[in-house]
Amino acid sequence: MSTHRLNNLAEQVRQVLSHALSFEMGDPGFDGVTITRVRLSPDLQFADVLFTELDDDTDPQVPLESFRRAKGALKRLIAQRVQMRRVPELRFHVDEDVVAERRIGKILEKMHENDAATPDSDAASEANQE
Repeated sequence: MSTHRLNNLAEQVRQVLSHALSFEMGDPGFDGVTITRVRLSPDLQFADVLFTELDDDTDPQVPLESFRRAKGALKRLIAQRVQMRRVPELRFHVDEDVVAERRIGKILEKMHENDAATPDSDAASEANQE
């Protein structure tokens, strides 16, 4: 299967899952959960579903447990809405790239706050000269 076709199918699966979480699943464990990417194996046997949460402080086990409970229903939705010969086995993972990006953002924010809190050395030396 071509890479383009594989990426197209992965995006279709991501859209189906995102829509299902937002509008069809009533599980509160999905509140604030966003599907960031889906990676399909070349043989379409597995779909690695990467997700993130809006709240960094939330325990990732809560949505993982909700995904485990809803796996059958989600597979049925994919079978109904995406043209595939085989519905892949769904495997759910926290998107570590997004988690790292948020950590870096917080570090940069703190550095910026520290820079703003300390007086500029040029301004301090000018004040001393007056």
